[in-house]
Amino acid sequence: MAQIKKEILIVDDEIYIRQSFIDYFEDRDWLVFDADSGESALELLKTQACSAVIVDIRMTGMDGETFIRNASKKHPDMVFVICTGSPEYETSEDLRQCPKVADQVFGKPVTSIDKLENTVKDMLSDTNEKNN
Repeated sequence: MAQIKKEILIVDDEIYIRQSFIDYFEDRDWLVFDADSGESALELLKTQACSAVIVDIRMTGMDGETFIRNASKKHPDMVFVICTGSPEYETSEDLRQCPKVADQVFGKPVTSIDKLENTVKDMLSDTNEKNN
């Protein structure tokens, strides 16, 4: 089985949320990058490859869904997990059809960050198997 690349980008406008994800994933040997907006995340992705993204939906400026649409066009193998504080949020139809977007939406605060990490790993593993 191929080694899963472990680079992850955290996109959230709330510094405390980003920092908690950064701490968690760094403790588990992920190479972690972060951005406070969809725009800055797209800028970062011009120079830094990431295999996975955890993305908030409601952010100042570009929302998470718009970020996913833009990023997935330029990085078709990147996987996305949505993490939002909006209990009424429903993933739009086009993103539900995208195999690189996790079926499960994680609410904030995240009560099972291990499950979130496993979701990311499973998606990366599926991507690696299809590419081999």
